[in-house]
Amino acid sequence: MASFNLLNEPWIRCVYIDGEARLVSLRQLFKDASKIRSIAGDIPQQDMPLLRLALAVMYCVYGDHFADDPSETELRRLWLDVWTAGEFDLGMIEEYLDQYESRFDLFDEERPFFQTPNLEYTDKDPDSPGELIADVPKPDKMLFSMRTGEGVESISNAEAARWLVFLQAYDTAGIKSPVVGNTHVNKNKIYAPKGMVATGWLGNIGGTYLTGSNLFETLMLNWVLYIPGGADEGAILLGRPDDFAPWERDEQTADLIVQRDFHGVIDALTLQARRTRLVCDDDSQVCGCIVCYGDCVAPYDQNKSEQMTAWRENLKLQKDLGRGTVPITARRHNANTNLWRNLAPILSYETTATDLRPGVVQWMDELQAKSEWRHNEHPLESVTLRSQGMTYGTQSSVYEAAIDDSLTISTMMCRHDFDGIQTLLDVVDRTAGAVNALADFVRNLQVSSGRQSTKNNQKPIGAMKDDVRETAYARMDQLFRVRIAEFTKDKDPEQYSSEWRDEVHRILLRMGEEYLTQSSIPAFDVHEFENNSRKEPMNTGIAQLKFRSRLNISLGRLQTSHDERKPNFGKEGDANAVTN
Repeated sequence: MASFNLLNEPWIRCVYIDGEARLVSLRQLFKDASKIRSIAGDIPQQDMPLLRLALAVMYCVYGDHFADDPSETELRRLWLDVWTAGEFDLGMIEEYLDQYESRFDLFDEERPFFQTPNLEYTDKDPDSPGELIADVPKPDKMLFSMRTGEGVESISNAEAARWLVFLQAYDTAGIKSPVVGNTHVNKNKIYAPKGMVATGWLGNIGGTYLTGSNLFETLMLNWVLYIPGGADEGAILLGRPDDFAPWERDEQTADLIVQRDFHGVIDALTLQARRTRLVCDDDSQVCGCIVCYGDCVAPYDQNKSEQMTAWRENLKLQKDLGRGTVPITARRHNANTNLWRNLAPILSYETTATDLRPGVVQWMDELQAKSEWRHNEHPLESVTLRSQGMTYGTQSSVYEAAIDDSLTISTMMCRHDFDGIQTLLDVVDRTAGAVNALADFVRNLQVSSGRQSTKNNQKPIGAMKDDVRETAYARMDQLFRVRIAEFTKDKDPEQYSSEWRDEVHRILLRMGEEYLTQSSIPAFDVHEFENNSRKEPMNTGIAQLKFRSRLNISLGRLQTSHDERKPNFGKEGDANAVTN
């Protein structure tokens, strides 16, 4: 009988602080947490599910050893005690893991890890292990790959374990083949229940978490022990009744279950969204898999359990559900937009409504406001905000794009009362208006040349403007990352904003000059174009005046007219070249 125990066998890919990449067991992960830089999966999107698995173990371990009905003060003290120690209580962790050791075996006969024992399809053989893997080319399901298109006959147990955790988090939706024991078969097909999340849970959210200088810090920063400002018992996350990890539960089923709500944070971190089983060959390699729908939850009002996403009030869903209260749904990432362009939902705090920031950001806010972190010996001046996820196409049945972005921010940016947050968001908003001005300027140059439609096989105007916008954001990407990272509490928000906007102003002026130089349009030729049903004259002179005027409106005037006439830029991406 094959055996591969995740507690003892190396399977989690990590990069240590010294730069060495290693596979580690789950026990070793906790032992070396302060020496490990980060988890580094086969693809970046494996990192978050594996991190969440480790977090679930932490909730289980410390929840078992902590007093019933702890107060917020006691929980903050627990958190700070562990943080100050700089390492986990390995005795507690080992004691807990020893209780469930057999249930962390991939091939345990009774309780295989993250699987359903003896699961079989009703009328077909197991699928190829390639069905587990996001980057294996397959018909209509290829995300990206450096593998051949011949499929995968077998994979190692370590790789299978990593993809198993990924599958439970991000699996595609669509029609599944029926398995023995499923009672939701419709014409020999299994569909996701209407109104429930059809992909893996992480596919439904905009995954957001904080990272520190090592894995210990990263785990601690995302170990949210209670929901700040919560007025009911559900605000306490550690040790919730009925909140169990899959390896702690005795009951098992091959059937699909409409669960509707999470039982707690552990359930959210480890949701068994799929009934699955790995098939092992004679060489103890994984040669097949069985996958069907498992535990299904609703896509709304899960913010008391899920701590790694921003949220929004969904008025459309309220109307569809016919509810009196507005449901809260997760904000998903836009695969085409950098993280710094979407910081408002993550950092912005509204005093008159539910706090819709990610729980990990709220927790960082709480620690700074109510614990020893507010004193002079502040243990952490900055953190890295990381966003990860997948987008889907064709009714969520195929992977479309993978998302992975990170941004260093001052820990003060997690404080709801830090004035710098609104300053930052204001610069981002003003920049959006200025970038639109550049796109319209390039459109006006096209009009000035007499080319204002799709005639003569020209690119449509709308697509051209989109290209200009993306080019502008790419040019400013490094500037914004540096500016955001350096926006600390000692900076004067008004002055910092002014200098920042001037840098953006110069970049866009230079880009305007570049587009004008490339256009080779006679300066005084005038053409008319329709603008809001009115015909307006346009030439390069008018286009430049409109462009500069809109930049001034969006960003404010530059400090001197000399700077405005001769913007000082370096090469694209050189942040030092665009400073005053």
